[in-house]
Amino acid sequence: MFRPMRTVTLALCCAGLVLGGCSANVEVNRQIAKADLEKGIADALQQSVGQRPDSITCPGPINAKQGEQMRCELAAGSTKYGLTATIKSVDGSNAKYDVQVDPKPSS
Repeated sequence: MFRPMRTVTLALCCAGLVLGGCSANVEVNRQIAKADLEKGIADALQQSVGQRPDSITCPGPINAKQGEQMRCELAAGSTKYGLTATIKSVDGSNAKYDVQVDPKPSS
């Protein structure tokens, strides 16, 4: 009666050792929330041109990955411009953006 229990225990211990040697590489896609993206773009524009836009509107969050791009809209008074924001770098929860504003207003 003790022998089968030892066999089961030994088998479970060996299985644990085999599984313990396995590893998995899971990549989690971190995203920058819509509000944080809009604030980051406004901050970048204020730093580069010395004036903060009235508002920035983006369609949603963006993957926190260098090179990711999103089209957004900038409002300056009643005039609106399209813009393309590209993530230059990501350091933890901070991202730096390259922002290209369209030369002609969209409205």
